Amino acid sequence: MKKFGVIEGFYGKLMSFEDRHKILKSFSKNQLNYYLYAPKEDPFLRHNFELEPFDEWSEQFKKFLDDAHSKSVDIEVGVSPSLESHTSFIQKKIEFFLNLGCRRFSFLFDDLAEFDLNNQIKIVQEFKSKYPHVNFSFCPTVYCTELSTQDDSYKKYFQDFCQSFPRDIEFYWTGEKVISTKLEMKSEALLENFPTENIAVWDNYFTIDSCPQLLNLTNMAHIDRSYFDKKIKFLMNLTGLPRTDLLLIDVFNNYLNASDSFSNILNEHGLDEYLIKNIDWFNPDLKNKLSRKDQEKIEKIMLSWFHPLKNEWYPYLHTLKNWGKK
Repeated sequence: MKKFGVIEGFYGKLMSFEDRHKILKSFSKNQLNYYLYAPKEDPFLRHNFELEPFDEWSEQFKKFLDDAHSKSVDIEVGVSPSLESHTSFIQKKIEFFLNLGCRRFSFLFDDLAEFDLNNQIKIVQEFKSKYPHVNFSFCPTVYCTELSTQDDSYKKYFQDFCQSFPRDIEFYWTGEKVISTKLEMKSEALLENFPTENIAVWDNYFTIDSCPQLLNLTNMAHIDRSYFDKKIKFLMNLTGLPRTDLLLIDVFNNYLNASDSFSNILNEHGLDEYLIKNIDWFNPDLKNKLSRKDQEKIEKIMLSWFHPLKNEWYPYLHTLKNWGKK
């Protein structure tokens, strides 16, 4: 069964469990079936890996898991033992989530200052062997083409990864760039020796944590359809903006169904008519500057469009108003 869904894997403010349940509810009307829980700011999963979640958090996460299971949505938990001192806590961390009912994990070694591929492989193989009925995936430190040549240490890491990483373990790849504006078969050109079914897509196109003044919003224009249709697992990283994420989930599902109702979705979510008409302003591939008339109209929208989306998009509208699309 193919896996399509979302990643809570951005930098910035943590989502509330209320918002996570709303996302699961939105899955009910869509065909999405997968949720990777891997927020960069969750201290239990990354920076303070040795800490144990408190009881109230555990109860909330258990309810989140149960809600997902009732909706036939798989939850995967991403753990990041980023320091050598974290290694001794991995089993306890896995056992904690197993006891809550989680059966899918990923070892995420992205965005680390220090890294050791051999140790990373040892960890994932050890736990894959120790828990044969649990699914484990992997995110390498070099997870896109542009990182493979960033410096000598990254070059060496990627060369060794291509030679020695087990071919039976699924891993994440973001494409040619960390935030790829085109996802197609050549996005995996450097991975030709790996089974394509084990290359899962981590799509950062819509995430905003690296550039908080820009927002991408297109009808999945960055994805080549033939590439998408061949993928077994394709996950979209969220923004952390609750209403925006619900909109993007509907856009993703619309693309999954090869439907042509993008404008209808924007309208249903309450976008201003002028923004719908000019939605290409949110396409990063289009470099057109706004006219003075457009800038004045955006200023009026900022004053007269009363909607939760406007509150989330205010920085982006402000950017458009003052500088046009960059």
